[in-house]
Amino acid sequence: MFEHFIPLAGREAYRASPHKDRMDLLTQSLVSQRYRPAVIGQHLREWLRFSTELVAHQLVVPTHRSASVVQAYFVRRLACCGSASRKRVIRASIRIFLEADAHGHFRRRVSTQTIPVVSRWMQTAIDDYLTFVRTHRGLAVRTLEKRAWQLTQFAQSVDAMGVARVDAIAPLHLQQFMAQRDQLAVATRRTYAVTLRSFLAWAYGAGLAPVDWRVAVMSPRRFRQAGVRDWLPELDITRILAAVDRSTPIGRRDYAVLVLAARYGLRPSDIRGLSLAALDWRHGILSIQQAKTGRTLVLPLVPDVVEALTAYLRDGRPPTTSRLVFVRHRAPCEPFVATNNLATIVRGALRRAGLAERTGRRGLYLFRHSLSRAVCSRPGARSR
Repeated sequence: MFEHFIPLAGREAYRASPHKDRMDLLTQSLVSQRYRPAVIGQHLREWLRFSTELVAHQLVVPTHRSASVVQAYFVRRLACCGSASRKRVIRASIRIFLEADAHGHFRRRVSTQTIPVVSRWMQTAIDDYLTFVRTHRGLAVRTLEKRAWQLTQFAQSVDAMGVARVDAIAPLHLQQFMAQRDQLAVATRRTYAVTLRSFLAWAYGAGLAPVDWRVAVMSPRRFRQAGVRDWLPELDITRILAAVDRSTPIGRRDYAVLVLAARYGLRPSDIRGLSLAALDWRHGILSIQQAKTGRTLVLPLVPDVVEALTAYLRDGRPPTTSRLVFVRHRAPCEPFVATNNLATIVRGALRRAGLAERTGRRGLYLFRHSLSRAVCSRPGARSR
């Protein structure tokens, strides 16, 4: 069925393989997700090599890549591959072969920060705290993930200090933990302080701690004028938008992203999560629920935004079942992951506009701050 991806010398083995149906199913899955032919061929040839070895040793397909059979295969197979990128392809191929379900669906591996395991007494408290703030405070998923990570680091720190119960946490432990964060930026250390104070207040209210130790969490001072917001003048924004190559599908997508950021000052999360349902073309409005605040934001569809979105949706957006406006253009054509702040689009635009060497921000917030400054500097704008 997919013999054209296999060299002539290996086609007979492919036809006779007892795993041919599985390989065909997975290959069809890659084709339907619009993977490039070169990538499909790499995966199929690796599946054939791996399945041939399984047959030679009369082994069944392992259920997970951590199996000793798979690890032994990796040792032998990777030993003859010097390229790091080639090794990644081999590992990805075997993972897909082992983890795909009966319909050929498999999870796309996304690099994420692994939260280490902590003591059960603290993990239980963290889980209960996160459930509380999610239910009663309505915190965003990204905020919950950040607090989980920070509290896990705190748990590891107090474990090392010999603490084994929530009610044994004392001001000294809090001060030592914050002192260990001295190398971080002031803004980051302040988020740690916010997380700790919130957790300690919850622990006291839940009866896990005899004292509310929030006052013992020392937060660094942040002076209002210590860091001036980075921004771009209107001329530079015009240069950046004009430099985007709108003759390609990716260029039309990137231009639409940049126009939304420049005209509305939208956050990366709001652009990334923009849905087709949010675009009311008949009434000329854009209605989104902000990821950070949860509030609904209704904006008029200004002409250049309409032009950019129309060009992308008609002649740029790849076929996909996703209802989000912006998707990846490399297979699988799916929405951007939650950790993607679209900074690569901005860096590319700055480079094309001749602004790659400028100091300061290189993400979408650069446009948000520029719009804020432009609005505040208009005659008659209310001063803070």
